Amino acid sequence: MTFKKVAVVGLGLIGGSLAAALRNSGEVEEVFGVERDAESLRFALEGGIADAGSSEIGPGISGSEIVVVATYVDVIAGVAKEASRFVSPGTVVCDTGSVKAPIVREMEKDPRKIRFVGAHPIAGREASGVRESDPALFSGKRCVVTPVESTCPEALSVVKTLFSLVGSEVVEMDPESHDEVFSLVSHLPHAVAYSLVGAVASSGGERNLFDFSGGGLADFTRIAGSSPEMWAGIFIENRDALVRAIRGFSGKLEEIEKALVSGNVEELVTLLREARDSKRDLGK
Repeated sequence: MTFKKVAVVGLGLIGGSLAAALRNSGEVEEVFGVERDAESLRFALEGGIADAGSSEIGPGISGSEIVVVATYVDVIAGVAKEASRFVSPGTVVCDTGSVKAPIVREMEKDPRKIRFVGAHPIAGREASGVRESDPALFSGKRCVVTPVESTCPEALSVVKTLFSLVGSEVVEMDPESHDEVFSLVSHLPHAVAYSLVGAVASSGGERNLFDFSGGGLADFTRIAGSSPEMWAGIFIENRDALVRAIRGFSGKLEEIEKALVSGNVEELVTLLREARDSKRDLGK
């Protein structure tokens, strides 16, 4: 066994999938789940997603070698600090949030010097909740860990091992760079998808324009079906980087708008071709 006990706090899609994957790995003796929603906790225990569990953080997580906080990003630091009260000083604490700098920097300030490592498994889908758990969710996907100067090397190794067990390719990045990157490749696309759905929905009058849409709109706006509460928290926690990303995107839309207003077909083709070629390069 690689781990005797791992605690996962928050059994939603990510937390539930991680708990299930760890159980399936055969390398964790006990997976302990913490989930405040009673029905979700019952489902996780009866479905074999976790071996044991509790509706609140408490003594049940004691003895864990690592505690994974898989809650909404705006409460991760607080939950991590609370969890650390019930485990030994040597226990490693990590998270799964898609924003890293505010969390990592807040944990650095804690006088107890909690052995915290920021982590972001790049996996998910628009569905949410423990009933959507998939033990294969992380297989073949990247997980970004964000160590800083004060990060304990042993703790970093433990977190890398944990995510490797569920099939992730683990890479390192500093917290601020992580947030800049994901403001562009994750947070901006979600903001645009929500905005596009809102624009279409408000433009049809009494006619439901979605009845006339093809696969393109459905594909582009799939992620607008994600949890608004979760994404509002992500947007706020990474607001500075996301605002920069939105302004950059708006600038590209304005270039297309100007070409349309002026009737400049040549310029329009150039803009579209540049974007198409960049997309093709991404697929290489």
